[in-house]
Amino acid sequence: MLVFGVMLGVPLVLPVVLLPITILAERDRKTRLRDWAVANGWTFRERSAASWTARLPGRNRRGLGVTLTGRVGGRWVTVAEYSYETTSSTGESTTTTTHRYLVALVLLDRPQPALAVRQRGLMSQFGRALFGDRPTATGNALFDARFRIDAMAPAHAKAMVGPALVAAHIAGAVPQWSLVGNELLTFAPGGKLKDPNLIPWFAGQLCQVADLLGPVDFARPGLPDAPR
Repeated sequence: MLVFGVMLGVPLVLPVVLLPITILAERDRKTRLRDWAVANGWTFRERSAASWTARLPGRNRRGLGVTLTGRVGGRWVTVAEYSYETTSSTGESTTTTTHRYLVALVLLDRPQPALAVRQRGLMSQFGRALFGDRPTATGNALFDARFRIDAMAPAHAKAMVGPALVAAHIAGAVPQWSLVGNELLTFAPGGKLKDPNLIPWFAGQLCQVADLLGPVDFARPGLPDAPR
């Protein structure tokens, strides 16, 4: 009876023990990130808000967690945790799933017309097979088969996504991205930031996209001047 009583008590004890451990581990993680930010001249926030969350899966304007902002290669960058929740019901039970992403944002010197390079999914591949390439296609067979360029101005898109950037995408050296105004954005499924030394690497991939973008036409009509 004693052994049976002990066994029944184990499930009750485990949450009591694990909860403080989880809280302490999370506190330690954020401390490491904050210390790294201070040591490297970055800013650290446990939570933040930004309009560009509307461009992320789930469009959760309250979804930003830990957010760090600093400079990489002379550019202002932000690396942040982001999440949103979905619920599904099966009969009497409801399940909530949290979807987590790591996000990087690079600020360009001037705003540009909206532009994005995205990896093709099955539907996009099927549409291409049926209807052919869009006017934004690069003519590079490998790139156009794996990626699509979304833009309202095909000529501008082709000027911005030149051979060097096309080659970087084919080689897997840069992530998919979108550009709205002067905000260059990418995101990837993932958990929470653990090793702060990976922050410059993650942001650096998007900085490489910024470096490889074609010549920026500052004289394009309808584009506001950058802040002075």
